[in-house]
Amino acid sequence: MSRDFLSRFFLSVCCLFYLVSASPIWAQNGETLAKTWCSSCHLFPDPALLDKDTWANKVLPDMGARLGFKTFQDGTYRPTSKVPDGVYATEPLMKKVEWEQIKLWYESEAPAKLALPAWQPRSMLTLFGIEVPERKEHEFPVATAIFIDEASKRLLVGDAHENDLKIYGEDLGLLSVVRSGGIISRIKRSSPDNYFMTVIGGTISPTEDEHGLLIEIAVDKATQVQPVINRLARKLHRPVDVVSGDFNKDGKSDYVTASFGTHYGKLSLHLSQPDGTLHETELLKESGSTSIIVDGEDLLVLISQGNERIVRLKNFANDQLMSEETIIRFPPSQGSSSMRALDFNGDGVLDLLYTAGDNADTSPVLKPYHGIYLFEGQPDGTFQLEIFFHLDGATGAVAEDFDQDGDMDIAAIAYYGNIEKNLDEAEFVYLQNNNGTFEAKYVEGIGKLGRFVAISAGDIDGDGDKDIALANMAFGPSGAMEIPPGLQDQWYAGTRFILLRNGLR
Repeated sequence: MSRDFLSRFFLSVCCLFYLVSASPIWAQNGETLAKTWCSSCHLFPDPALLDKDTWANKVLPDMGARLGFKTFQDGTYRPTSKVPDGVYATEPLMKKVEWEQIKLWYESEAPAKLALPAWQPRSMLTLFGIEVPERKEHEFPVATAIFIDEASKRLLVGDAHENDLKIYGEDLGLLSVVRSGGIISRIKRSSPDNYFMTVIGGTISPTEDEHGLLIEIAVDKATQVQPVINRLARKLHRPVDVVSGDFNKDGKSDYVTASFGTHYGKLSLHLSQPDGTLHETELLKESGSTSIIVDGEDLLVLISQGNERIVRLKNFANDQLMSEETIIRFPPSQGSSSMRALDFNGDGVLDLLYTAGDNADTSPVLKPYHGIYLFEGQPDGTFQLEIFFHLDGATGAVAEDFDQDGDMDIAAIAYYGNIEKNLDEAEFVYLQNNNGTFEAKYVEGIGKLGRFVAISAGDIDGDGDKDIALANMAFGPSGAMEIPPGLQDQWYAGTRFILLRNGLR
């Protein structure tokens, strides 16, 4: 899960300018100071991105603590006892007058309240029917990953409560259970009966622990009841995504993992060695790598903390030729949450389906820039925004021709949805593509069945149309939401996942 740590990169900028600046920048006004210090490490955070209260009572206090200031207004900055050394400065890194000017400017220029886009009405969607698996009496729904394997007609679910992988058949009957050694964060298919997945460790919350795993699971094709687990890599720093391929062209499978910690993290290349082990090389040493896409000889990587952006790592498997290029940049409060690659418009060029909606950290307020984005790839390798649909707390999205009319539709979930609106409409939205015009739709009754954190699409029953599976992680930080006790109880009473079975055929 991505986080909007606005302040971590602010600190590094301050350190840089403190060491190299030869001019008395403390004499400048707040706007100039803010633009000078902030813009060197991430997209400049305009005051209009957040409301006055969030700036004054959440973001600025955290920024001040990281800059080494101990007090704020009538209180003290947040304690630092559990933060690693080097994150918060022990002494102020800038003049007090400079900091006061920056604070005053943000507090005076920020709006009293963020203006949200008008709620777009949804019509009821009847294309899918809701199906749920059998629920055990004491089941606690904490599913963190989900994957429809349409080739084998299986549905794989990562269960964080029991730390295992559950494999279901097309009728949603449980086929087998595999102890994963921790909480599964991503599931992908490696061969007809093999899957590889990332395991973040024993806690869902971002940490600095290195208990993560990269594992491969082989399922017996005949019986499907005796899976075999192979731990490919250990002691990873909370890996949340993985891609595989023969990246150095030696005939062996290699991997790239994205590790997402609280303050630290990395993007790593794991090359297979002759003795069967994997050798790890760091490609990026920063936290926040969330989604990885292989594009020929390059990688596209979504970075979702601090300096939020999508980068292209050219020739990533060759340390002599690798280079980094930022192709899309977002403000540090964006809350980037997911990215998928597809050819949405059928022009043969890669497009990016992206969501922003992580909303539980320094600035947990509803934001007008949260939602579903489609960036269309251009022949020159750049991307242009083609579609934006506002969805508070957007967490993940898939695109398929669900209604089989010749164009791609979009389905998305929101873990931090605006539940003050209609609950069914806030948690799940379906954008039906009608020749480039999108009609928003909802599924009646879906909202009370769970709080959905992961989404997968595929033809689980082999009938020729695409179904949708949603993973229910019933508990978690509320973020900008105020969750009524009755609703929370309903989510707890739900199953680990639901299947939206396509009824087109």
